[in-house]
Amino acid sequence: MRDVGGSVRLPGRLMLATGLAGFGLVSLYFNHAIDGLQPFEAPQWGIWLNGAALLVGGAGLAWSRSARPTALVLWGLLTGLLFIHAPGLAATPGDAVRWVSAMEVLGLIAAAMLIAAPGRKDFVLAARMAVGLMLLVFGAVHWMYLDAIAGMIPEWMPGRALWPWVTGAANIAAGLALVSGVLAKTASALVGAMFASWIMLVHLPRLLAAPGDRSEWVACALAFALTGVAWTVHGALSRNGEDLQGSLH
Repeated sequence: MRDVGGSVRLPGRLMLATGLAGFGLVSLYFNHAIDGLQPFEAPQWGIWLNGAALLVGGAGLAWSRSARPTALVLWGLLTGLLFIHAPGLAATPGDAVRWVSAMEVLGLIAAAMLIAAPGRKDFVLAARMAVGLMLLVFGAVHWMYLDAIAGMIPEWMPGRALWPWVTGAANIAAGLALVSGVLAKTASALVGAMFASWIMLVHLPRLLAAPGDRSEWVACALAFALTGVAWTVHGALSRNGEDLQGSLH
């Protein structure tokens, strides 16, 4: 069923909204900026303001009537955050963690852009390329830090050492599909499903084991947001990979 909030489909927008609202709640509850998303030392008022903005932004995206104006505001705010990332990337271009954080912000920008201005072919192309780049970086980092990624895999899952290779390959394959436009719609759906599976298989069990760990809450909210990013791109693509025309109604 088409989302009444535009040409993008409802599941992606709601997953994105949940992730952003989760960021806001975590920031406000733990009185701390969201690591990676906000690469700066914020004053107390800044932490409260950012947390409230993310919480309200998530709520605004969830409601179809306010989704587009909310996405437009988030688009601007997130773009500002991406520029804040730039000096750190320039100073330490080999820092994989900085690149991952910047790519996460880039993915959020892409999704916000699609929701704010549905049906724009140039925006869909830009979002497809941006999310494809994000996934390529994710895949490369998975392969660069095999032990760290393997450590996140639940002990009950067989082949823990193999999963970083598999998930890295999946990210790279999806990234190439989005950048090239070949099977882009299928790839965006599948990589979104992979992100969603991590919520149940990885993040919720880790969160239940350490409910007071702020980083686990952030990671869980991020998994929701990234699922929303992938599925928002999926909803903006037609079956043949061309941009899907649509408007609010």
